Amino acid sequence: MTLAFKNNNWKWVSLAGIILASFIAIKLSFIITSKTPKRPNLLLITLDTLRPDHLNSYGYERLTSPAITKLVEDSFIMDKAFTVATNSGPSHATLLTGLYPAQHGLQNNGQKIKATTPTLAEMLRQAGYNTAGFVGYFALAEESGLNKGFEEFEINPIASHDHDHKEPKDDLQGFEAVADWLKSWAESAEKPPFFIWMHVQNIHESYDPPAPYNSMFEKISAPQTLAGFEGEFDVRCINDLAKAWRAGILPPHFKDEMLALYDGEIRLVDDQLEKIFNGLKSSGNYDDTIIVLVSDHGEVLFENYENKFYKQGPGHTGRYSDASLRVPLILKPAIFHGFKKTSRISQMVSTVDLVPTLLDLIGLPVTKNLPGASLVPVMRLPAKHSTPKNIFFHEKPYGVEYTGVRSEQWKFVHKLEKGRESFLLIDLVGDPKENHFNDSPSQVKAFKSLLETWKKKNQSIHEEQRITEEMRQALIEGGYIRK
Repeated sequence: MTLAFKNNNWKWVSLAGIILASFIAIKLSFIITSKTPKRPNLLLITLDTLRPDHLNSYGYERLTSPAITKLVEDSFIMDKAFTVATNSGPSHATLLTGLYPAQHGLQNNGQKIKATTPTLAEMLRQAGYNTAGFVGYFALAEESGLNKGFEEFEINPIASHDHDHKEPKDDLQGFEAVADWLKSWAESAEKPPFFIWMHVQNIHESYDPPAPYNSMFEKISAPQTLAGFEGEFDVRCINDLAKAWRAGILPPHFKDEMLALYDGEIRLVDDQLEKIFNGLKSSGNYDDTIIVLVSDHGEVLFENYENKFYKQGPGHTGRYSDASLRVPLILKPAIFHGFKKTSRISQMVSTVDLVPTLLDLIGLPVTKNLPGASLVPVMRLPAKHSTPKNIFFHEKPYGVEYTGVRSEQWKFVHKLEKGRESFLLIDLVGDPKENHFNDSPSQVKAFKSLLETWKKKNQSIHEEQRITEEMRQALIEGGYIRK
């Protein structure tokens, strides 16, 4: 009897030991995995000068973007996303640092971010990522400081303003470089997660896609004489278009042709992105990759603002009109993030929110100095996180300072040029085309106070930089500074 009791005890002790060992193994496994969580890859695609309302996923009828529409099936799409600046340099610096231009220091094309400003690439490289950057615009190259943290960094410029001497293959070099890098990474023995920044310049003015995209949506006129226009007029040239449009001598059919060329650029980009997305799928890395598609700013096409505060298009010098401010923002999470569904987000968001969102998704700490907020809570529970917010914007393009704020109903823009102040107040509900000044004293006072508070909180703590003469000449040649 006693022996049987002892044997039974040993059975229980043995069973308890197995349970305890299993518990310890599970606990250790949890500790190990919690210290080294699975990190998603990140592909950040910035499509320069892309308006959201020319994408099918934002309601456009002409078939410009079937591949992006397919991506949206796995993504969150932000219906009301706005940039913080309408110049490529300042806006891209915000996308890569999570800071406003006055904070990161790059307030004008041709300037450089502060040496002490951390970039997303630096953060991810420290976390063990392979990092590579591919840009198509010289003001985003090494001179901007945006190469910080990238192990590999190259520029594949687009000859936007040199129509007769460009080679069609030049428009595809950036895409091919990204595809080659991804193929090499996929075939490597050791594959840390990657972060690729892919900047696409093709859609930027002037609009001159190669065949077949140059005639995909409409036949384009050859260069010709135009009544009242000095010299030969070329519809592919943004400078010619802007000059004729603002002088009131542009025949209507050229407007249609220009829109067809703009859409042709978008379709070229979409077809190239499809190849990259398919490459990720065929290599088995699509599900583990966060893909972000965003623009640095929009574009004024032929909006005719009666308020005269905005400069008339085409181009994106109609600063802080919604045509310039509003951008597409599409975010595909990794499958293991476990979102129940992807959907459209109707809350207003800013490009300053992107870096904290990506850090949150990757599992890295979101630093307290970032002025934006992670959009992950909104993506998890859109209905619960729908509090209205203000969108702020600021930059100093070529000596003129713009500061502004946009709410759901109002937009207030303050302009400082050569010591002279001016402002614009728009009631976006009553005046959605932004044609008329609103003279509400109470609203002007409230927004002035709001901007002053915002500027003090997000003010620059460094001396403003001067662009080099070399960069100035490059900006002139690129059509960004008019002689």
